[in-house]
Amino acid sequence: MQTLRRPVAPRDCDILGHMNVAAYIDAVSDAMFTLQGALGLGRREIDATRRSFVAAHVEADYRSEMLAGEVFTIESRVLHVGTKSARFGHRMIRMGDGAAVFEAENVSVYFDLEARRALPMPEDLRAGLERLKEEDGNDA
Repeated sequence: MQTLRRPVAPRDCDILGHMNVAAYIDAVSDAMFTLQGALGLGRREIDATRRSFVAAHVEADYRSEMLAGEVFTIESRVLHVGTKSARFGHRMIRMGDGAAVFEAENVSVYFDLEARRALPMPEDLRAGLERLKEEDGNDA
C-alpha cells in the first residue's frame, strides 16, 4: 500500500548534496504512521489509549541518490505478525523514473506509552495486520 508521497526538500539534503540518511528514516517513520492510521491506530486513538507501535529495529539498503526536488513514494507492506511485534517492509520509489532507490525493513513493537513496555496486540489490530499481509501476498 502507498503510505507516503512527497518531494525531497532542500533541508533533507546533506553537505554531499543528496538526501541524508536521517531523512530516509524519517520518511519510513511517517510511512509507519500512515500504515497505523489505516489500521485504526491514528493520532486520536494513540492519544486516547496511550498505545502505539514503536521502532525496535531497522535494516536499510540505499540503492540510488535522491536529490532536492525529486518526488518519491513509499510502498509499505506487512511481512510478519507476532504477538507483540510486527515486521514491515518499505520501498521508496523515485517518481521521475520509477527506480527503487531505498528499501528498509523494520520491526515495530506494540507499546504502552505510559508504562514504557511492550504489550500483546489487541486481536482487531492483529487481524488488520494479517489482512494487509494477505492482500500483499506476503508469506515471509
